[in-house]
Amino acid sequence: MNGTYPIWGEGLSREAYSRWNQGQMETAWGRGHLRRVALVEEGKVLASAKRYDFEGRLFGGPVGVLGIGAVFTPPEQRGCGHAAALIGAMSAEAEARGAGMALLFSEIGARYYEALGFRVLPREQVTIAVKPFTGSPAMLVRSGEPGDLPVIAEISARYADDAAFALERTPDLLAFGLARKRLLAGLGAPGVRQVEFFVAEEGMKAAAYVVMTRGPYGWALEDCGDRDPTGARIGAMLQVLSARAPAEPPLQLRGWLPDSLRPPQVRVDGQMPSKDVMMWRQLGAGRPTPETLAPVVYWPLDLF
Repeated sequence: MNGTYPIWGEGLSREAYSRWNQGQMETAWGRGHLRRVALVEEGKVLASAKRYDFEGRLFGGPVGVLGIGAVFTPPEQRGCGHAAALIGAMSAEAEARGAGMALLFSEIGARYYEALGFRVLPREQVTIAVKPFTGSPAMLVRSGEPGDLPVIAEISARYADDAAFALERTPDLLAFGLARKRLLAGLGAPGVRQVEFFVAEEGMKAAAYVVMTRGPYGWALEDCGDRDPTGARIGAMLQVLSARAPAEPPLQLRGWLPDSLRPPQVRVDGQMPSKDVMMWRQLGAGRPTPETLAPVVYWPLDLF
């Protein structure tokens, strides 16, 4: 990881960066679905990457998904096609296991991966402003717990019903996303990042939830869901959380929301293309490749 640390170190120390990556692989989901892979010749690493094994839904049917992350070529090995060869080998191995789709996020733009057959999935990032509330918001909110995750997975699945593509968000995958964020906050400098996971109950179980993070660029809405199609509980929860600091302006967050989810207590002030370029490629000869893939349901908590 010496080569990847300057690129993806996230402001951590070198030791903390190693612990952050190891901690992800030691979660229940990481142990079974996350691997480091490399293209090696005569003991030399020519290129390396992370391999994520997801399950998803593509046009209503189940699909195995290869997630390709942290593609890295040592400087002295660049320009020789090693990264492309590694991605090709990963794709062939995933296809042999039955995967029908490869997914990655590019930090170098789209051109390189388009030459390998990947297509951009347009994604928008929105700015969410919580509307002021007169008086004290009447909503009981508590910290989320591991026991809430099965119910949260059920709530989250509702937003994928009409999507062209969405991940199957199991409780273990949700726990992995939370652990990734919490490890990053806990291993970094004190006060730089924080992670907050809250639920609202109805009938003794979670009826709505929000996951927020605060970092160098302010607050972000990483994930949310509500049994109420209007998202009214989400909005009420955000008003409660905003009211914790009455002397400060109402809460503003950057994030993403499905088109169908617009809680009445929030306002979407603007949107822009996401800085994370999401790209996909269908695997398998003879499979029909659609021209477009929309809408896509993919929460920031699931970014890899």
